[in-house]
Amino acid sequence: MHEKKLLQRMKGKKAITGLIILFFYIIMAISAPVLTSYSPSDVSSQPLLAPDADHLLGTDDVGRDIFTNLLYGSRTSLTVAFAVSFGVLVIGTLAGVFSGYVGGKLDRVMMRSVDIFLMIPDLPLILILAAYLRPSIWNIIFILIIMGWPVGARITRAQTRTLRVSGHMDFARVSGAKDWYVIRKHIIPDLSPIMITTVVIQSIRAILSESGLAFLGLGDPSYPSWGSMIKYAIVYPLVFFTDAWKWWLLPAGICITLLVLGFVFVGQALEGDK
Repeated sequence: MHEKKLLQRMKGKKAITGLIILFFYIIMAISAPVLTSYSPSDVSSQPLLAPDADHLLGTDDVGRDIFTNLLYGSRTSLTVAFAVSFGVLVIGTLAGVFSGYVGGKLDRVMMRSVDIFLMIPDLPLILILAAYLRPSIWNIIFILIIMGWPVGARITRAQTRTLRVSGHMDFARVSGAKDWYVIRKHIIPDLSPIMITTVVIQSIRAILSESGLAFLGLGDPSYPSWGSMIKYAIVYPLVFFTDAWKWWLLPAGICITLLVLGFVFVGQALEGDK
């Protein structure tokens, strides 16, 4: 039943638009080595060249090809988005289902631990951890997963407690079904709308967080990032006194906006907003 509803919702205009945007960026990330002959760190030409046949978006202040960095930046954003959303989904779902289904003292202890995480402001802690740990894309992913799973666990736990006492769950247990079978065949499928929403929300959060950390200089310098492209463009003294901002600053900002918008459209479609 849930699968049919989800498939029907994905046929709406917003869903199709969102999927087209996401598919475009995925192809862009996969095809990066084919679409450009440069690497992100190559000083391929003179600084601040205007767009031409060799450099579709010109070059930055040290002569690196901006189009190349834009392509490889999509890889970084999508890697962080998918890794964080998957990690949050797995940890949050397992913790929430286990806590909500078992109940009792273990449930209270786990939820108090979750409440402690939820009381900690995300942004200051993310900045502190990102500054303290070695600059690494995997450290960023780890931080975002640690700070994101409690929200998913809390929502999943509440829904699991409701499902646990529903009629079809009682019928399954009376029929001799084991707890693991009930969880795997009944509870997890009924949680699919929440799980999909979690993936969408956490992907958006991951993209914006990674770009923000890179903009602040706390990202991984070995991975091209749209956030770092914006940072280097803004700190260049003459960027707004020439036309360089049009091909250096603007494309990275547009890419972040469109990718987030793609996830937003998919999320709204899955929630039933056509």
